[in-house]
Amino acid sequence: MSASETDLEERLAQLKRQVPTRGLERHPLILKDVSELSAELQSPYVASSVNSDTIQTIIAFPPQIHRGWHYVPKQALLFTPTDVIHLQASIWPNQEPKATYLRGSGLMYMKITLLLLYGFLEIVAQSDTSPTQLGVEFNTVAWYQLSRPLRQLLQATKATSNAPTDKTAYTPVAKQAVENLPFKFSNGTKIYGVLPGEELEDLVFQPGIWKRWRLLFRRPVLANTLLLLTSNYVAVIQEDLTVKQGWIISYIPRSSISGMQSQLRGPWNELTVRLKRGDQTTDYKLTLTNEAVQVWRTRWIQCGGRWEDLPDEV
Repeated sequence: MSASETDLEERLAQLKRQVPTRGLERHPLILKDVSELSAELQSPYVASSVNSDTIQTIIAFPPQIHRGWHYVPKQALLFTPTDVIHLQASIWPNQEPKATYLRGSGLMYMKITLLLLYGFLEIVAQSDTSPTQLGVEFNTVAWYQLSRPLRQLLQATKATSNAPTDKTAYTPVAKQAVENLPFKFSNGTKIYGVLPGEELEDLVFQPGIWKRWRLLFRRPVLANTLLLLTSNYVAVIQEDLTVKQGWIISYIPRSSISGMQSQLRGPWNELTVRLKRGDQTTDYKLTLTNEAVQVWRTRWIQCGGRWEDLPDEV
């Protein structure tokens, strides 16, 4: 029998009171072995299905409260050289944690949100019957621990390697384009956009769009957005519409892209990246200006990519 709404609210209120508020207990821990996971994260699935010798990195996250009210139970990410397992504790006593297993070779896209102290990791990948989504909320203090194994996970999707694995490269056109970017996005390209071992082939930058509101005010309607085309990925670096102190970064393996589509929706253009692994499909969508989409269309087709212009939305 499922818990009533009242039981759920009481349980969450109880758990929120137990969330650490000071010291190292608030921060994630690097563990050496799955046996060090807390009781709430001990999973028979992991014990029976994964050889602990292949697990290279274990990051355990304490329970957290995000955005002032949203409770996130204990979590853990277990990285092998090519795959990742996400464990999330149940809010109810004596229940097994939810386990999500994703293969790097089946990755469709990875999206990382880093806004002030709020972080969110989204990974969509091929699974047994349909694409599976992994979502992890975390304090951005954990980013320096997460970044290396996530980049290693992305390595499993690479089809080519044109540069030394510890260096990046730029075509002459791309190098000049990076120098012309706003300072924040020029830095973002170097820190997040072009991964080690990648060559940046081309890029398109769309400045944010603001709309007048109540005569004296303006409000943002489209964020600053940078699309990057590298040897093995389409990377997207965006700002949040309201929180400028941070990034939203997406990595889309070119090996998973079956084509791109665009469709006018009112004053804006919806760019759809069609993704496919085996017989499983999903989409990654962006809203951009028509001018930015048309420039990106030209660059993508020049690189041999497939494109379809859909009829305008009525």
